[in-house]
Amino acid sequence: MMVKNEAENLERCLSLARPHVDEIVVIDTGSTDGTQEIARRYADVFEEIEWPGSFAVARNYTFDKAGGDFILVLDGDEYLPDDRHWQRIRKIIRHPEVAAAQLLVRNLLPEGQIMAADRVWQERIFRNDPQIRYEGRVHHQVQEKLLAYMERTGRKLVRVEAEIIHTGYALSAEGMVQKYTPRIELLKAEYTRPRSAKYRAYYGYQLAVAYFILKQYQDVVDITGELDYRLLLPQNAFYTHLLAAQAALKLNNIPAALVHANEMLTLDRREPIAYYTTGLALLAAQKPGDGMLMLLEAYNLNEAAGTAVRFVLNPDELLRILGVLCARSGLGDHARAFQALREKKEYGAKAIKALIASLKLGIVYAERRGAA
Repeated sequence: MMVKNEAENLERCLSLARPHVDEIVVIDTGSTDGTQEIARRYADVFEEIEWPGSFAVARNYTFDKAGGDFILVLDGDEYLPDDRHWQRIRKIIRHPEVAAAQLLVRNLLPEGQIMAADRVWQERIFRNDPQIRYEGRVHHQVQEKLLAYMERTGRKLVRVEAEIIHTGYALSAEGMVQKYTPRIELLKAEYTRPRSAKYRAYYGYQLAVAYFILKQYQDVVDITGELDYRLLLPQNAFYTHLLAAQAALKLNNIPAALVHANEMLTLDRREPIAYYTTGLALLAAQKPGDGMLMLLEAYNLNEAAGTAVRFVLNPDELLRILGVLCARSGLGDHARAFQALREKKEYGAKAIKALIASLKLGIVYAERRGAA
């Protein structure tokens, strides 16, 4: 681990990890909140260093201090809460053909918004080999070095059904500004002087994320208009189009929002957030019937998806939005029914499905009457 000012979170992370690991390495890069005292209670190796100006340099220093056969990377605002997941990790690293493993990282998001969580597979477990090292001053990457190692050794990358909970995005608006403002210049440096066209696209995507968090929506539109999406991983291309569509909606640029929403659906028709964003864009384009149908499809997919989707929607917030839109559209009975579903938790999936089916029929009939 490399940490800085994680006193609020570090105890939970290390106390949950300690029973399951052979060694804890913590490198502090300048904490002023007492992080060091917590780290010393748990760490086998603890050092304080001056911040080197690069996340990759700091991360690689922690690797240099690790003595185990495998390294698990965690940040101070993350934790693995499930003992069974630790057991799965132990089982998988016994296999000699394993070079590294991906874990599912669940990024918790602030309450009261439409997205409840963002889940993505990340490389987090590695053979302790000096060839496997990170690159990049910010949002550092390990994929190229890892691929070279696997090509040399014949070992492979696997996935472990184990989940890391990341709380670093569930901050207040002020906390997010404090966290992301310093990253802008680092990201710009990587974007303007990239090691390759692929890295330029990646850091453009990360700039879009930072700009959106800081509510610099025109900057989001500008940077996403420059990117070569073919050089992004599909999951990153999808997220970039999501940011671009949402930023365009904030700027009332409806045609651009519809273009990016369509690209999202082209990339992945299983993600509820794609239908939700498309629905908002269609509503803004004065197509209420089509927009409402998209929002209803978003709800259906979200409830049926289980753990398969990346962006998990908040069902209560989605029901609230549907109720508001029904009220605005003169569908008073449906608006009251959605409100009742939110207030009375005993209403189950069957009641919600029946209401959605009824609303779909109402929208279709209304569209036909309008056409006539």
